[in-house]
Amino acid sequence: MNNFKALIVLVIAGSIACSSPENEKGERSSLGVSYEIDTVMVDAGDHFFFLNWNLGISDISADKKILFNLNPQTLLLEVVDLDNLKLMETIQLEKEGPNGIGGGFIMRIQVLPDESVVFYDFNGIHHVAKSGEKIATFQLGEIEWEGANLPEGEEIDVSSLDTKDGKTFYGFFGTQGFDSKNSGIAQFNVIEKSLKLLPSDFLQFTSAYDISFSMDGRGAAKFPERNRIRVVNDKILITTSAKNELWQWDLAQDSLVSHTYTSQLTSNSKKGNFPIQVNSNEEWSAAIKEKNKEVNFGMLVHAPDLDMFWRYHKEMDRMTAGDTIIYKNVLTAFDEDLNQLGETALPEKFKNADPVFYLDGKLWHFLNIDDEVAFVRVNPTITE
Repeated sequence: MNNFKALIVLVIAGSIACSSPENEKGERSSLGVSYEIDTVMVDAGDHFFFLNWNLGISDISADKKILFNLNPQTLLLEVVDLDNLKLMETIQLEKEGPNGIGGGFIMRIQVLPDESVVFYDFNGIHHVAKSGEKIATFQLGEIEWEGANLPEGEEIDVSSLDTKDGKTFYGFFGTQGFDSKNSGIAQFNVIEKSLKLLPSDFLQFTSAYDISFSMDGRGAAKFPERNRIRVVNDKILITTSAKNELWQWDLAQDSLVSHTYTSQLTSNSKKGNFPIQVNSNEEWSAAIKEKNKEVNFGMLVHAPDLDMFWRYHKEMDRMTAGDTIIYKNVLTAFDEDLNQLGETALPEKFKNADPVFYLDGKLWHFLNIDDEVAFVRVNPTITE
């Protein structure tokens, strides 16, 4: 393994004038975006990071200084110091016993402000202290809720959940499994056992873009859109990969506020020019490749020091002679009230993929370099 702390490689720097969108008052404003991109590497010492899923089960601390990456196969938690770009420690979690979090497949982790970690699996929620000692496990299907009642046959979708404190959670509810259906969004408190539901079919349109793989007349796999809920300060935000739109759950009014945007650089929604029912591995791979050509919108990334949000999205620009997709990658800026400020195209070789996080004024993207952890960092600057 490499033992150097950080290798910084300047890739590109540029200055781009953004479009002049109208704000909610009908006034028009213009701004420019200048940016630099560099790459840094993490010193792992003699440790080999779990990179099979490209940091797909990772999260960062509230102060954005520490990265936690889970190996779901061994339950080893890797802790990285992002200030010094080096592995701090590894924490071996337990599968069984009083501190056990085994028994289900862990889909996602979330680091809370006290650096305890919430583990989401198909069976429920595990809350574990940084030391590895389990604080609590909540099996949502066994809780008798107060307030609202889930409709018959419907459940809370654990994979969609988000929280600020490990007590109050937000997520989708509906039928689960291969023929799942989103029936709306839920707020619940695992300590008070309270549940609030907002039934709505506002995301049902995204099911038209799901690819279903059936064998012998039975569902085998599904490639759905990414509909996600995130809690940012006092905002409950819902995004979809299918459309240039997002929603905010207004808890006081018990309603959804929609924000629709227009990109001058890409399509504003998927077109669905791909098969949604396939019956073989070959058809499955071909359908996914066609779907990946269409526009795909990422999550909002909060930049609290700037009182704004960033978001990436991409769409196929062209195919190479070798049948490789070349993407147009776009970075969009939004203010704290979710008004679109502007957008700009990034370099052709830029790889846009989750996870993305914000630290020290930069957007960090994971990059695997010879099975070692690196980050591509985009440093955007907005000028009036």
